[in-house]
Amino acid sequence: MFDMNKVGKRIAHLRKEKNITQMALADLLGVSFQAVSNWERGQTMPDISKLPELEKQFDVSIDDILDESKGTRVVTQFVEKGSLERTELIEKEELIHAAPIITTEQAEMAYQKIEGELTSGEISILSPYLHQETIDGLAKKEFMKRGISGLSTFASFISQEVMDECVKEEFTRSRLKHFSIVGPFISQELIDACALEECQLNGVDGLLPIAPFISEEALNDCIKIEYEINGLKGLSSIAPFVEEETLHYYVKESTRVNGISSIVSLAPFVDEEVLNQLALEAISKEGISGLTPILPYIDDNLLSRK
Repeated sequence: MFDMNKVGKRIAHLRKEKNITQMALADLLGVSFQAVSNWERGQTMPDISKLPELEKQFDVSIDDILDESKGTRVVTQFVEKGSLERTELIEKEELIHAAPIITTEQAEMAYQKIEGELTSGEISILSPYLHQETIDGLAKKEFMKRGISGLSTFASFISQEVMDECVKEEFTRSRLKHFSIVGPFISQELIDACALEECQLNGVDGLLPIAPFISEEALNDCIKIEYEINGLKGLSSIAPFVEEETLHYYVKESTRVNGISSIVSLAPFVDEEVLNQLALEAISKEGISGLTPILPYIDDNLLSRK
């Protein structure tokens, strides 16, 4: 990127040399006073359309205004010729520096002439300035080379269709192992579908990489599947992500069917009031000795009251 502070200082210096106020320069360029102020404070850059006007007002070259930074050559060619030299390649750094102040169409033209392939980090920097079709094409290439991890730096710019396409392929390769890297950018429908399939094959332990992204409804379906196969013992790993009402339902059900000792693995996640109530019911059925497995989790005063 252009060093906005250096460019801003250069514009301020040239303006003062011409003895022009910020307000006057703003009027001459047809922009707001605030725009000129932001340029000079290094907060924003002049749009490419304003560079010829600055060049004229200050009687200097664009190179001089931009402090001959990387990307100046690209910007100058667009300003002076409307396009890039036909046969000359440009460095990736030139495009990265120029992109913020050229148009999307110009950035696309420059992208077609870059030397070498973009890294995922470079794609992330350039994504705000390129067409969606180009970003999606880069995403597919990056996915082929590095899998889903290659998309993490620019996931927010990838279309939903292409992201889900890559995620489906990733699921066939390594299940949910790397999903958390791009979890927020996967469609809810696909997240839930993958979660249910994974749960049916490998139980809820396999859901941990995407547990925070699974819908409440899908997670409850997975909990039901796990409980029916393995009872409560299989739910402890996923318990922090289960809504309280659902957790209490299965804890109460397991206590009713298998006794209070069956809920030990989930006791740390159960509301104390619910746990105490289950303990009182267990005492009436099994006696105090039946509470031994969950003693560390119940109210200290409960036994003394009994």
